[in-house]
Amino acid sequence: MHRSIRPQSKASLSFRTSARNALRGVVTSIVYGPISAEIGLLVNDRLVIDAVVTNSSADMLGLHPGGSAIALIKSTFVTLMHDVPGLRLSARNQIGGTISRMVEGPVETEVVLDIGGGAEIAAIVTSSSVRDLDLAVGLPILAFVKASHIILAVED
Repeated sequence: MHRSIRPQSKASLSFRTSARNALRGVVTSIVYGPISAEIGLLVNDRLVIDAVVTNSSADMLGLHPGGSAIALIKSTFVTLMHDVPGLRLSARNQIGGTISRMVEGPVETEVVLDIGGGAEIAAIVTSSSVRDLDLAVGLPILAFVKASHIILAVED
């Protein structure tokens, strides 16, 4: 038997999330397309995160330039690599940082980057990738996140 669940009204939503990364910022831009909108979110003085959400989601959240929002990013959606001059990728968010800490396991490792302005971003990568990339605390590294992998939230 299937049961329909009605979404709660926006005013009654309060939640916790399993997304490891929650970056607060100010909406700097909204570009609407036929289906989706690209939202620019200023996280600190040197970082704008781009997210792609449906137009209806942007409207439902009440997003507007100057408004506040939170970018939620699962740590498994973050890819790491060394800076390669001239390399071009389709991942919209290319975030430079310095590895501030690592929690190593036999299969996966959590790598946390200091991305400036008191913000950090965590990535879960395979431990073999950590070895292949020679990752270590203090090393500058790039984190990549597709704009469509970012969930936006607002506070009431």
